[in-house]
Amino acid sequence: MSPIVWRLLLLCAFCVASWGFLKDVSGIPSAWMPNDKVMHGLVFLTLTTLWQASFRQPWLYPVLVMAGYGALIEVLQGMTPVRSADAMDWLADMLGVALAFLVWPLFCRWFSIQQVKIAFTSQK
Repeated sequence: MSPIVWRLLLLCAFCVASWGFLKDVSGIPSAWMPNDKVMHGLVFLTLTTLWQASFRQPWLYPVLVMAGYGALIEVLQGMTPVRSADAMDWLADMLGVALAFLVWPLFCRWFSIQQVKIAFTSQK
């Protein structure tokens, strides 16, 4: 797939994630939702993988973007009357980011993405 398609998927994923992180979940039965930390990790694994497929940048850029996005989500959750901020959620976010770099080579094989050493080195 072209980077444009990956970027559109990334934009959609950011929109869905933002909506999900900020919506009122008090009416959802707790048995229906998996563990909140697992959800945070999976969302950030997905966002980071889509970021790498979209931009193929050195690892520092997506880590900084995702760390900032995760922190912003927690601040915004703390400002809403129906959610609360939790530093452990941010740590789960960062674990998802780290896992994304571990699965990146497998993702490249699945989607026939040419794997240049972009996840941990700069492009030259």
